[in-house]
Amino acid sequence: MTTFTRPGEATLGALAANCGHAYLAGARATGRPWIEDEDVVMSDLGLPIALSANNATLLRPPSDPDGGAGVAARTERFFTGPGGGYQAWSLWPVDLEPFGFSRSTSPCMVREPGGERRPPPPELDVVEVGDDAGMREVWALVDEVFGRGRAPEPLWDTRVLSEDYRVWLGLVDGRAVATATASVSDGFVGVYVVATRPEARGRGYGEAVTWAATLCRPELPATLQASEMGKPVYERMGYRTVADFTVWVRSERILRG
Repeated sequence: MTTFTRPGEATLGALAANCGHAYLAGARATGRPWIEDEDVVMSDLGLPIALSANNATLLRPPSDPDGGAGVAARTERFFTGPGGGYQAWSLWPVDLEPFGFSRSTSPCMVREPGGERRPPPPELDVVEVGDDAGMREVWALVDEVFGRGRAPEPLWDTRVLSEDYRVWLGLVDGRAVATATASVSDGFVGVYVVATRPEARGRGYGEAVTWAATLCRPELPATLQASEMGKPVYERMGYRTVADFTVWVRSERILRG
């Protein structure tokens, strides 16, 4: 069995690439700006707030002698279209605080392939999304949980869906209460956009949709970036922290005339 307890540089690079490619998928599918270089992936969904879909992910330690200055300048040049702030994710040391970014961390977690899922609560139907009506439900739920109602206009649709990019909804009495996404790339099933409506938390709904994403390709290891709330759930599912992403957030972009 493969172990990820102490991932080497190649594995860290693959984990970072999975993160960057997950966000790139939405921008590429909907005709929005994206860049994939050897050392960074950037994609701009044009969200009006600084959520992770306005994203830059480093794929290796910064090689630019200017370090953080170089990274800050590249993101500033890229994020020039309409939209709010953006985020830069890194598994390697880089300091963007002098350039107007604030800092937080997110555990990068990995789960070994295979295993059995915990059965979902009996009242929950877990369904895979395959049409635009379902994608609008996903967007409304994600905007409520992460955007707090500040990004009500859907910026993606079924064009993003593929064999390697799949989305699930958890429904109770026909109402969407939870969602999760699987983005397969770079040797991992990446689990993203896990969200549960506040009034439906603590009932196993988020875990159920996370299981659907995690085991959509059971022969592959899975990875995700955990919130403080979600981490104990993911640990119960067999995920283990192997590194920490530093998440640099710039609350506004600099628009040039």
